[in-house]
Amino acid sequence: MDTGKRNLRTKLCYGAGYLPDPCFYQFIASFQIVFLTGVVGLSPAVAGTISSVTIMSDAIFSIVVGKWSDNVRSRFGRRRPFLLAVYLLMPLSFAMMFRTAGGGDTFRFWYYMLWGFVFWIAYAAFFVCYVALGADVATDYEDRILLNSYTRLFTLGGGILGTAVPLTAIAALTSRGMETENAWFLFAAALAALVLLGGFLCWNATRGLEQPVWDEPESQGIAGFFHDCRQLLTLRPYRKVIFSKVFSNVAYTFYTGTLIFYMQFVLQIDTRFSAVIYLLSNVVSLVLVPFIAKMTFKLGKRKYMAYAQFVCAGLSLLMGLVGVRSRALLVLYMLIYIYGQASFWQLCNTNLYDITDLDEYRFGVRREGNIMALQSFINTGFTSVSLKVLTGLLAASGFSATAAVQTSGAIMMLKTLFIWVPAGAALLSGLFLFAYRVDKDNFVLLKEALYRRHHDMENLSEEETARIEDMFR
Repeated sequence: MDTGKRNLRTKLCYGAGYLPDPCFYQFIASFQIVFLTGVVGLSPAVAGTISSVTIMSDAIFSIVVGKWSDNVRSRFGRRRPFLLAVYLLMPLSFAMMFRTAGGGDTFRFWYYMLWGFVFWIAYAAFFVCYVALGADVATDYEDRILLNSYTRLFTLGGGILGTAVPLTAIAALTSRGMETENAWFLFAAALAALVLLGGFLCWNATRGLEQPVWDEPESQGIAGFFHDCRQLLTLRPYRKVIFSKVFSNVAYTFYTGTLIFYMQFVLQIDTRFSAVIYLLSNVVSLVLVPFIAKMTFKLGKRKYMAYAQFVCAGLSLLMGLVGVRSRALLVLYMLIYIYGQASFWQLCNTNLYDITDLDEYRFGVRREGNIMALQSFINTGFTSVSLKVLTGLLAASGFSATAAVQTSGAIMMLKTLFIWVPAGAALLSGLFLFAYRVDKDNFVLLKEALYRRHHDMENLSEEETARIEDMFR
């Protein structure tokens, strides 16, 4: 059997293709509302509407591109033609999202809605096809962990550029006489150029690595998509993976969406200190990469991921009781949160890779695109709702981003959204991960069973088959 292990160059180039997530997604999650309210001048409610509505196009288009890419048969593969297109479209639309539009409020509302829709449609195609391609780039259980660990290096490096550098770089540009709106656009354009380079490296290095497809293309109708969804959602491991990611995304959304406001209005800290927090977050996560990989090989992926979320949730709840009342305590809380998030995001895609093989074993087809699309659709829907809930709760509490002083109700709401909600979400994520039953030994049997099936060989023993079936419980 081909173990599917890849060389270091392939792993690094594949990792470079993931730069849209840290450079674009994290930048938007951290600064879009800040940009729309503080630079463009829109109200928090309008900014929240733009963010939550446009991101839904990611969810909707994911379900289209997933099945579509599963059924493409081209000399460039199934995923790579889509990746080539979106690596061109995403940088353009991202830069335009951070260009200050003239005109009245109505024009500006529709301007940012339009470019938001374009970006999230492109991002949906990127995410589904990129992650689906990863299941083909590495087919070995442990090599998938290594592939995602190398990808994590680019995630963290890009995260520094997408979260730690922006406010400092923009402040430096404005201090030299550049207008604020031009500084935001210039920085966004620079990020776009970097992502474009990483995308082409990935596209070129993954040439010819997609696994052969054994089944014929299916029809593209909506009935076929819903049939696939019904089948996929009968897979218990898949449901557990989806909801572990849902709650991890909820934690991320509330943490990043309130960090700057918490610093500014609760701790009375200059928002430029956020650059230190973001930089430290990514440096700590970078240092944790080999530790997470080592602990994963030692404890097993399922146990380690679950335990990391439990530790993060427990310590965060403790911080909520103590209170995050100073810079030192803010940094301590950040370290706790980052440990949980780093452990999850370094490994979560490997669970999705495993689901592609479980799906083939159960239903006899390879549909990586639909697997990634359906979970993306569900996760994006929850993220959109989370954004709307976050901004709605802030508005209901009397919070105003332009006010010099916030009401006591707004301060209390910021504390709740910044600490208690992420802690509870991390706990729920850990519970779903703990219930996930896929491990290395049984996964090796699963791959052998698929190999035997493809080559018309004798089936595994009843005992070995029972061990495979245990992963579906």
